[in-house]
Amino acid sequence: MFKKYSEKVFLPLLFSFALLFGSAAIADDREEVMALLDAYIETEGDLSAQGQLMSEDRIFIIGAPAMRQTDNAANMKMQLRGEARRKTLDPDGLYMATVEDQIVRMYGDAAVASFRRNLNWRPSADGVRNGQSNNTARQLVTVVMAKTGRDWKIVHTHISPAG
Repeated sequence: MFKKYSEKVFLPLLFSFALLFGSAAIADDREEVMALLDAYIETEGDLSAQGQLMSEDRIFIIGAPAMRQTDNAANMKMQLRGEARRKTLDPDGLYMATVEDQIVRMYGDAAVASFRRNLNWRPSADGVRNGQSNNTARQLVTVVMAKTGRDWKIVHTHISPAG
């Protein structure tokens, strides 16, 4: 009698807890992935900070024809040089990114995001006097993220011109 009663009460209760806490863990991971993506966009003008969001073995593909970097340290060093040059040429210019049509899919301890990104450059008054003008680079971006331990990191980035 006790066994039948415990099966009728315990199993549904166990199932309910699994659904409740399992979906909470998935929701937490999704929130962490979305926060990582937001940080990726917000740090577009600060590549030192953005580099902290990447795994050490991140793969970076950009351009047409494409360039592929499999050494993230060397890749970030190259990007930091470009950022330093931009800041030297016009330290008061504004560089920012905006995102459109973001799609994020979760696959356990992996996530894939796809979006359109606009990199906007707005030169300072001195920059305009020196011949610079507003510029927007439209791009299609895919970012792959993986949960390693307790943290989510960007492990692969692919950026193509949007045409």
